[in-house]
Amino acid sequence: MTGKVLTGLFIALMLLSFLGACEDAKAEMITIVDGRGQSVDVPTPVERIASISSRASEIICALGACDKIVGRDSYSFFPPALADVQVVAESSYTPNIELIHKLDPDLVIADSMLSNDDRKKIESAGIPVIVETTWDSKTVATPVRHIGVLLDKADRAEEIIGFIERYQGIIEERTAGLEEEDKPAVFFEWSRPYYSMGNGTLFHNLTVAAGGINIVADEPVKYPTMDPEWLVEKDPDIIIRYDYSTEKGNLTDNMEKTRDEILSRPELGDVKAIVDGRVYILGNPVASGIRSVVGDLYLAKWFHPDLFKDIDPEAVHRELLQKFFGQEPDGVYVYP
Repeated sequence: MTGKVLTGLFIALMLLSFLGACEDAKAEMITIVDGRGQSVDVPTPVERIASISSRASEIICALGACDKIVGRDSYSFFPPALADVQVVAESSYTPNIELIHKLDPDLVIADSMLSNDDRKKIESAGIPVIVETTWDSKTVATPVRHIGVLLDKADRAEEIIGFIERYQGIIEERTAGLEEEDKPAVFFEWSRPYYSMGNGTLFHNLTVAAGGINIVADEPVKYPTMDPEWLVEKDPDIIIRYDYSTEKGNLTDNMEKTRDEILSRPELGDVKAIVDGRVYILGNPVASGIRSVVGDLYLAKWFHPDLFKDIDPEAVHRELLQKFFGQEPDGVYVYP
């Protein structure tokens, strides 16, 4: 074989190799349309993630990729393995831009509290940012799928979604035939007395999904603070208080004190929920994210005890934790 032929073959092989490398590079770029409708190009494989959303951190760990989280927000404390990860944000609302840039992750995942200005500052260092905005059990499938694709864990993501949808299906099937008069009137209190959530909010969706009526749904303000007199007039069947507590040692005490405070409000003495003792505390861990289906089950059982007498939300929670995190429940999530 002549030198010219050999040279031609070498050039052809190099060209094929170059074209193949280009195809590989092209295949490694994945585009995600995030919760704000922005198209984000993410080079894969993703090996280093700054997760400044506790719900995103849980999803990453449930997908079996906890070791890829190199930076987190201060609320990402579950699973316990995250305790050793550097904190780079109090929350998505207050990211430490300098620390994130210094960490140089392949990707930042945030929630809706991240401002557009902070997003641009993070992206200025060439770091792609995905903002996910939907975390209740009806919508959490979207961020689970997004993160699953980016981590090459699509099958595992569908397994998680399938688990959630199985129990969603039970709730939907059993509440589908309820007449409006069979649904309890619910007041959902958030973070302080009489502060609530209207139509389209997380707690509205939780209430409706569990077969209840959110009595604040028609208010013109999305996050209204209601007058006690208004609540007395509405006379709800059930009052739910969302508990933000994060200290593992005193969750039960916190929840008990919160419930006792609601029950002892003199202005609510004649309200049906108070008279009947139907005041419940829903803990933060099961209110949103992939564990929100557990919160749905608790609410469904509180709202319709006869329809869900065979359902044990605590057992479902244990099943979820064992299956996707390899651990047992490590805290208190509702009260009583």
